[in-house]
Amino acid sequence: MCGIVGYVGAKCAAPILLDGLKRLEYRGYDSAGIAVLDPEAGITTVKRCGKIANLESALDDLDGAPAGSTGIGHTRWATHGAPSDLNAHPHASRCGDVVVAQNGIVENYAELRRELAAEGATFTSETDTEVIPQLIARALRSGLPFAGALREAMSRLDGASSVVALNRAEPDRVYAARRGAAGGLVVGLADGQTFISSDLPALTPHTSRVYHLHDGDVVIAAPGQVSVARPDGSAAPISSTDVDLDPESAAKGDYPHFMLKEIHEQPAALSDTIRGRARLRPPAALQRELPELDSRLRGIERVLIIGMGTSLHAAMIGRWWMEHIAGIPADFDNASEFRYRAPVLAPRTLLVAITQSGETVDTLGAMDEVRRRWGAPLVAVCNVDGSEATRRADACILTRCGPEISVCSTKTFTAALAALYLLACRIGRLRGNLADDALADRLDDLLRTPSIVERGIERAPRIAEVARRYARADRFLVLARGIEHPVAMETALKCKEISYAHAEAYAAGEMKHGPIALLDESFPVIALAPRGPLFDKMISAVEQVRARSAPVIAVGDDGDDQLSALADHFIGIPPAPPLLTPFALAPVIQLLSYHLALARGLDIDQPRNLAKTVTVE
Repeated sequence: MCGIVGYVGAKCAAPILLDGLKRLEYRGYDSAGIAVLDPEAGITTVKRCGKIANLESALDDLDGAPAGSTGIGHTRWATHGAPSDLNAHPHASRCGDVVVAQNGIVENYAELRRELAAEGATFTSETDTEVIPQLIARALRSGLPFAGALREAMSRLDGASSVVALNRAEPDRVYAARRGAAGGLVVGLADGQTFISSDLPALTPHTSRVYHLHDGDVVIAAPGQVSVARPDGSAAPISSTDVDLDPESAAKGDYPHFMLKEIHEQPAALSDTIRGRARLRPPAALQRELPELDSRLRGIERVLIIGMGTSLHAAMIGRWWMEHIAGIPADFDNASEFRYRAPVLAPRTLLVAITQSGETVDTLGAMDEVRRRWGAPLVAVCNVDGSEATRRADACILTRCGPEISVCSTKTFTAALAALYLLACRIGRLRGNLADDALADRLDDLLRTPSIVERGIERAPRIAEVARRYARADRFLVLARGIEHPVAMETALKCKEISYAHAEAYAAGEMKHGPIALLDESFPVIALAPRGPLFDKMISAVEQVRARSAPVIAVGDDGDDQLSALADHFIGIPPAPPLLTPFALAPVIQLLSYHLALARGLDIDQPRNLAKTVTVE
């Protein structure tokens, strides 16, 4: 994933582009650049390897910002070509009259590069993106207008891409195009100004009127106005919407890192996700979100929940609720693997897709596959209104978290869990598996989760103390049983993501089938063992770990003397109903990974090699 910005208006473009890139830096931070177009000076491009601060310093070294009120910018997460000044975007055509920034992968770039080189084109970078301005320039030489040339170039690309482009001959225009399921582009309109961005945070300081590009769109942006052409070149109607997104919500405030801020925002995010959707008298769940699907939900015979990364772990927990609450067979699947198997769906299967951004390419591809082959009903659990997933689904449960800036998902994980729990309650009610009293009890339990999460966050001092003790550990085993097992997988993922410690999660019953051979005094084990149906099984697993001299970090209910006595270090969590223990565990395991990374002095919000949303395969 990469961050893209564009601007055309009456103001100096460079400061606006730079501010937009700072707001999008979570989308890529191995290099950044801007290109500014001025009628007299032409196109000035400045780009630097590393974070946006390096680009900012390079601009400060110039005699003032590049002149011009039209420009594009880019912050990169490398796919083709190592991070470097040369590989940073934007990229120009051979003559320098066409400049492009891209989010996506050109899968057939090697073939296109050979084709263009045979015609005399030269290349200065290792990137796949550089073929795009060369293709546009070639189409311009054939007599096409710029919009047509951009459309022609996009048609030659294999894979998903979003692009912004400048043409030296048109100093008051920025062009944009989208092909396939790459991370979307959003156009923002204000008086005499037009903004383009790959995500809303870059637009919110300037406007709330936005237009989302669709697959195949080519956009011509002029000051304060925009026109859209379909893939066949015909004009498309403009349908802008108003978004309500406070620009201050993306600021860290008093927190040292966005991740910590977003962990602390979880009680509010949970409340916002649940509010108005869980009614106790008379009991009802998701009454307004899914009315058009009710008849189909009554007849479903199976639920398949898909996701990637943290969303996949939420899907695994969702399966438990579909089985225990809705009383329906359920399964989960990795979206990227689902796409390329030969899956067989029962005729009455509901697909639930979980995606924080709504732009994860594998999840979108899986949704398309289900729609094309089976016509199954699709429900998206998503945090971004108007995103691609919300437009492709039959219905959407928005998680209402606001922007999540840190690469590591925290508040969107617990909010997605709340959405899945509500959906299980809704399906259970429609299918007759939940009577009024049972539904009211389930929803009453859910309404208590914000306070459970808040009390879990209060354990931060103890968690930090334990994390500092193991700051030098480079490997962990995470054990759990039952509904806590997906949380163990999320624990391991968080440790890998930001503390760069190799952590592996296992269902505790599997430990004797291999992992126990690894254990010794240098191999700490994190045991997630709240009181529940499988507590005695976890106690047995912990005793076996201790017998191999491995240190035990146990996470269990407050005041659990039995578990505490077996552990080298004990972290208490607020007790929760057995089906809701993931909410009690989530903030604790998030804070544990956070403080491990903090003790190691690592870049928490922008871990190496990772980006917030994966919009290319």
